[in-house]
Amino acid sequence: MSGLLGPGPAASSSGAAASANDWAKALGQILEKVVLSQAMLNSCRELRLFAGVEEFEPWLEHTTEMLQEWAVPEAEKRRCLIESLSGPALDVIRTLKLIDPGVSVKDCLEALDHTFGSVEGPEDSYCKFLNSRQQIGEKISAYIQRLERLLQRAVMRGAVTAEQMDRTRLAQIVRGAQYQNPILLHLRLRERREHPPSYSQLIKEVREEEERQAASEFWEAQTLEPAGTTPLQMASVLMVSTTEELAQQMQVLTERIAELQSTIDRAKTSRNKAPLTVAMEKSAFRATIPPGRRGKRQFFCYRCGQDGHSAGKCHNEENPSLVTNLRPRIRGGLQSLLCRDTMAPSNRLGQGGTRDVRGLFRKSLLA
Repeated sequence: MSGLLGPGPAASSSGAAASANDWAKALGQILEKVVLSQAMLNSCRELRLFAGVEEFEPWLEHTTEMLQEWAVPEAEKRRCLIESLSGPALDVIRTLKLIDPGVSVKDCLEALDHTFGSVEGPEDSYCKFLNSRQQIGEKISAYIQRLERLLQRAVMRGAVTAEQMDRTRLAQIVRGAQYQNPILLHLRLRERREHPPSYSQLIKEVREEEERQAASEFWEAQTLEPAGTTPLQMASVLMVSTTEELAQQMQVLTERIAELQSTIDRAKTSRNKAPLTVAMEKSAFRATIPPGRRGKRQFFCYRCGQDGHSAGKCHNEENPSLVTNLRPRIRGGLQSLLCRDTMAPSNRLGQGGTRDVRGLFRKSLLA
């Protein structure tokens, strides 16, 4: 009877509760869609605009990271990507959509890369990665960050797989870093190549080690610096000492130049004085020679007994009596000449003259 009269109070209350639950579920779904659409709108606004004239590599890296982080359907990602494009870049995606309306975001990015990206292949990108070396004065952390961009490009080109990134990165860091880098030694990176750390862990350890070494160098410099001496005072002391050293060196050089100049002057004076001294000595020597011995040498002919020529050039007749009479006088003159040359060094005729006199004396004795 109660069933024929209609549902009771309990049945009506349970139906109302079910209806309220349905309404709550529907409202939650609507709110979720609204929030999701608002989040998608904000995310699409975060994408950088690209028309084909800007730098492509930075835009591609940013867009790829943003699209990978969105937990939305593929169609929404494609819509946001198309909204960020204009000009020639948008024409490329339009051509793809004409061929395949459901083209994926990955295919769109590859088409843009082929059109506006670099033309290097997998081998070229990998060679650039392997040829990267740490520059002089470059921190090891900066080198790792620069190397990471090259590694990501090699992964995008297909030269390196994502699973091999950690091992490939650490191997190139050990190879490309400066020899005997203290950070490599402290972190024992060469021994960790079999179990390489991730990029975030590696860059964290490297930066912490750089901070420790910088602090250690700072404290060592503080301990070596004299107490109570400021950097400005140290600079002034160094400047004063340098100035004093330069002044001393200039004084030494000046004295040395003066000595050399005096030596040169003495050499010039002696060179100019030498001819005059020689001439004076010659004139003094001539003055010491007796008048009878100056001029032409007196010769005695043993053929005719006349003076002025020798027997080899005599054309006169022989005169033995005259030669015999003159021989004692010539012997006495030669002996006195030899004695005078021996006793008076200032009047010596020289070795050549002595030999001539001795020869004449010997001839006179033999004649």
